[in-house]
Amino acid sequence: MTETAARTLPQQFLRQVERQGDRLAIRYKAYGIWHRVTWRQYGEEVLKVAAALLAFGLRPQENVAVLADNRPQWLYCHLGVQMAGGATCGIYPTSAPEQIRYLLDHSEARLIFVESEEQLDKVLAIVGDTRVERIVVWDAKGLWGFTDERVVFYEEFLKQGLAFSQAQAVTVDERWRSIRPDDTAMIIYTSGTTGPPKGAMLSHRSILWQAEAARTIFAATPDDEVVSYLPFAHVYENLITVFGAVGSGYVVNFVESLDTLFQNLREVSPTYFASVPRIWEKLASTVELRMADSTPLKRALYRAAVTIGRRRARARMAGPVPPALAVLYRLAYGVALGPLKRRLGFDRIRIALCGAAPASPELFEYYHGLGIPLIEGYGLTESSGVISVNRLDRPRVGTVGEPLPGIEVVLADDGEILTRGPHVFKGYFKDPELTARTIDGEGWLHTGDVGAWDDGHLRILDRKKDIIITAAGKNITPAYIENKLKFSPYIQDAIVIGDGRKYLTALILIDEDNVTKFAQDRRVPFTTFQGLTQNPEIVRLIEGEVRKVNKTLSQVETIKKLALLPRRFYEEEGDVTPTKKVKRRAIEARYAELIQSLYRT
Repeated sequence: MTETAARTLPQQFLRQVERQGDRLAIRYKAYGIWHRVTWRQYGEEVLKVAAALLAFGLRPQENVAVLADNRPQWLYCHLGVQMAGGATCGIYPTSAPEQIRYLLDHSEARLIFVESEEQLDKVLAIVGDTRVERIVVWDAKGLWGFTDERVVFYEEFLKQGLAFSQAQAVTVDERWRSIRPDDTAMIIYTSGTTGPPKGAMLSHRSILWQAEAARTIFAATPDDEVVSYLPFAHVYENLITVFGAVGSGYVVNFVESLDTLFQNLREVSPTYFASVPRIWEKLASTVELRMADSTPLKRALYRAAVTIGRRRARARMAGPVPPALAVLYRLAYGVALGPLKRRLGFDRIRIALCGAAPASPELFEYYHGLGIPLIEGYGLTESSGVISVNRLDRPRVGTVGEPLPGIEVVLADDGEILTRGPHVFKGYFKDPELTARTIDGEGWLHTGDVGAWDDGHLRILDRKKDIIITAAGKNITPAYIENKLKFSPYIQDAIVIGDGRKYLTALILIDEDNVTKFAQDRRVPFTTFQGLTQNPEIVRLIEGEVRKVNKTLSQVETIKKLALLPRRFYEEEGDVTPTKKVKRRAIEARYAELIQSLYRT
């Protein structure tokens, strides 16, 4: 970053507001209609929130919680907190009251923003066990006549800020100018697969560094458009919707709901779309199943076009595309792949990013075949986001790309990935011992992931604690096998078992929508989810999908036996994290007897 670069996120934001003025900053859909917010309006809303927080008495570096789904108010409050010198703590909207109580208690927040009556009810159930003094509700629907001295509606809260500004006590301008680059801008509570959440403190310095690195790699401009739907309590959505947008000035589009994501994608046609593997997998499986129901001619054209697209994708990775294949691809693109790409809402796409969890190489090959430049990146909350990412002009499928310029990445003797540089977080809030175990004395962040180098590109093998060592002493990385299994349209999740065992087995969670459709099309009788998983025809379907994957694996990696799990995964019951990562140890404990049955002779 240059000497004249912004030193804090509020400073960067205000510069962008001044630069962009009446250009579009935010678009959101409500009740079927798209609404527009300019950068000037965006700035005004953020300053109103900051003034209201100062009127409340927010102290420098004090934490403020936000419990809500994605909507523009999230951004206004997020940046408003930082403008007032505080730090934002996002809480997943799916969190149960007891989880909310823990986060509010740990963060010591005195104020929390909530979206609606549903979230307010959860907070009121536990607020007596916390330090919360004020609950600000965005949406008053269903709450008219409700009174509680701790609760104030958003518009009234902003009016308090206006009165405070007119009184000219400590001004917002004075407060944001007093912020230092190493002050905490936000605390992101990691949804780890073991133990209670840990509060990772991200500084203004590391956030701005990440934003600058992203601009260098992707060359994002104010003309780009992104879609916001991933939770703001996770670093991934902040990278795209906050760090990137404030840094590059592009447009953020809020979807109406997660259920309307694919429809909203077609309406927006983003130039930049970042998502998790599960969404990319779901989109691909939806296309596959719809084509299976189309006419024989359309089905044949699609299969032929995808085959040609995959061949071209593999050829591009290896070197120049043979002329004959290039001609075939242009024909396939014009007849099938191009129209499909437009129907998905990706006709303008130039940056397609997959991250936050590992994915199978087949997924990337499929999208490259369609002409969608899907690339994979890797990072952690503790690295303020990205550590490495594939470059658009030289992607290497099966890797998470090259490290960001200006940081160090090395492998320890046991293969653990270590990184050092301006992207490393400040530490864990109120936990110096864990911080010292995570960042060693030389400044190296220990990621807990095992990796390998592939011609300058980083390959992620698995979480260090998840590596399987079979009874024969063979080291197996279960994530590699699980990702291949999850590429099947009929498999939502897979947990490979085999540590200390003679062979590998798998617990399979079916994709309910796709398997239900399969059952209905073939008149397979069932009444419940469990009944569906116990039907012999469904078991044979999944066994067939596993056999396909086994053909691509070495003998020691193949799945010898499997079991279909009889119930869905639930976050509130500890099966998955809020970002839908499977809590492997919890699942293994829950189904210990089922696992044992797979190893009985």
